[in-house]
Amino acid sequence: MEEMEEIFELQESEGIYIDIGTQVYIDIDGVDFTVTSIFIGLLKDEFLIVTLPRRFRSVKNKLYPGSKMVVKYLYDGCVFAFQTSVIELITNPIRTLAIEYPKIVQQRELRIVKRNNVVIPGRVEAKKTEFPIVIFDISKRGCRFTYHDVKNINMLKEGDLLRVYCRLPGIANEIGAMAIVRNVKREQKQISVGTRFQDITKGFLNPLMHFLFSIEGYER
Repeated sequence: MEEMEEIFELQESEGIYIDIGTQVYIDIDGVDFTVTSIFIGLLKDEFLIVTLPRRFRSVKNKLYPGSKMVVKYLYDGCVFAFQTSVIELITNPIRTLAIEYPKIVQQRELRIVKRNNVVIPGRVEAKKTEFPIVIFDISKRGCRFTYHDVKNINMLKEGDLLRVYCRLPGIANEIGAMAIVRNVKREQKQISVGTRFQDITKGFLNPLMHFLFSIEGYER
């Protein structure tokens, strides 16, 4: 398994920060795909408890006392990661995995300026009207979307305030945020608009960060 410094360009954290119910991403030594679990609890300096991972049957033979893994998760807009190993696989009375308490936890902020090419349907509320959009570029700071140039929609211009709504893949509820228009381009019969998010709430940021993390393509 690669060393942590080769996995992320991370800085050492002062401790482990994680909420019960947080989804964790686990890279198991000898397994060529990432599995997910839910964090249940911990005893400081002793162990952490997570649920048995999804696709458990596919990785069961790799989960035994002493098997190595890297655990990653999101907290407050940062990626935390640590190396650990299995203490015990528990199937009764509940199905959980006990893993060693990490000696070192490292963290990094998701790249703020990186944009991600996506195709996400959404809508915008602006100038006392609402119209459908397609988001094709999104990051923690803003997004770019297109909409059809039709007569009943006044063209957006730099400095306009609007509210962007979208439904991210894998997230049940629609999320929305205020944004300010930074630039506008006409591309044939469509208008392309670049925006910067304003006053982002946790209700918007948390699912967005999970989505960005899922498409970042981090390598083990």
